[in-house]
Amino acid sequence: MSLNSQQLEGILACYKQIESELRVKLESLKSPLEMKFGRPVILFIESRTKKGNSLIEKARRYGWQVTEETIHRIKDIAGLRIIVQHLDDIDRVVDVLHQRTDLRVIDEKDFVRSPKTSGYRSYHLIVEYDYNDLRGPATRYAEIQVRTVGQHFWAVLQHSMMYKYGLEVPSHVAENLRLIAEETSNMDEKMMVMRWAVSRDLETDEVRDYAEKLVKSLYQQEGSKVQQSMTFDPLSYFEKMSILELSFLLGQQGIAASDFNPQSLARCSCCNAPFLLHENVRVLTAQSNSLAEKKADPVRLCKVCYSLIVPILRRELAPLSCINRDWLQKAQEETKHLSRKLYQFFLERVRNPLRKRLHQSAARKGIAMSQQTATLDVGAVTLFKAVIGDTVTIQIDSEWDPHHGEAETLVLYFKLNYRVIGRMQISYTYPEIEWDEFHEPEIIEPESFLYNASELSRLFSLIEVELQERPGPFTMVINR
Repeated sequence: MSLNSQQLEGILACYKQIESELRVKLESLKSPLEMKFGRPVILFIESRTKKGNSLIEKARRYGWQVTEETIHRIKDIAGLRIIVQHLDDIDRVVDVLHQRTDLRVIDEKDFVRSPKTSGYRSYHLIVEYDYNDLRGPATRYAEIQVRTVGQHFWAVLQHSMMYKYGLEVPSHVAENLRLIAEETSNMDEKMMVMRWAVSRDLETDEVRDYAEKLVKSLYQQEGSKVQQSMTFDPLSYFEKMSILELSFLLGQQGIAASDFNPQSLARCSCCNAPFLLHENVRVLTAQSNSLAEKKADPVRLCKVCYSLIVPILRRELAPLSCINRDWLQKAQEETKHLSRKLYQFFLERVRNPLRKRLHQSAARKGIAMSQQTATLDVGAVTLFKAVIGDTVTIQIDSEWDPHHGEAETLVLYFKLNYRVIGRMQISYTYPEIEWDEFHEPEIIEPESFLYNASELSRLFSLIEVELQERPGPFTMVINR
């Protein structure tokens, strides 16, 4: 028996209640996620309940009678949409929804990794939700969509186009919308990678693994050839060019597109970050045109991966030169000496005082603390990291590439909840030595370390204030 308008309004009232309750629950996720990741993850939330006319039309489209049973089979009557900042935030929110016990995910569709032919991208979840109305407890369905602000921008404009043309969208309009969707997706990926670079949140172990593979391939290219220059530098292997310039170069060398992956050409070979066509990237140019001979996929690096990989290449590739082997051994010993000096200074002036302050805060709040040591090495990134429950993360990242000059500099980045709150530079100056008439060394100027003590004190104070404002007790685990 078909529903009358009053019965239909009663059904809509229960779904409006579900929409309202779910929206409150989803809004409550904003603050914990922002606190955990140090930035807004969820920007805003939208919700709606389908109108009666829309319900009747959908039921008739599927050939259903408009009854209470068939209406409840429609799973998107109550719909909510979560708009997030970046692409990787979609997976973060979806994981949180999977872990909740007050709703159950029964179906999901990933239109982010597998977009629709129109270009539409979003993540859809159908959830079961238990609620109570005047008749008692009941279970109903709702749809939750998670998308980036870029995907939302495209979907809103695409919807207005569909509304204008109805179902008969001209082919040229549909194709332009699809192309704009691809550009929007590329923009989303670029913004996400820029955030990684700014927050220095890259997976550095993966970068190191890739650098080692790159070293092996360069060894194979060089074979038994000997570098004749005392100033060998792996930078000579790289050229700065755009992806368009690289594609022309490959064409001139007679390499067809079928001999490498054209889809991955405009992405970083290491972190898979997308490039714009006109953007300058670092491209590994093979010696003696061996790239053309091997038909190999060329190596392209974004600025972030390039800056992390080059110091590792300097250290590993110097043995290619027989002339440079003595210099290399001396340089390696000097690097180890510098590493010990700078790391000892880091322990005494930075890590140990910070650890002492954290222990004092732990005693006041009842925090259990554990710790693992770290060492300083070429290309090392995270020297210290403390995770306090799910609310506070304290991290000190490094940037060090020794050049063996008169002074060496170690740059430290202090991060609180993955946001850089300050930067400090430690400069090591070698001792100045003269030899007397008996050929005995005499120290004219001792070694010295230059750093901004007031800036270090300010950073410690910021961390202390953050811990004092957090409710306790909580658990602290120091990962590095």
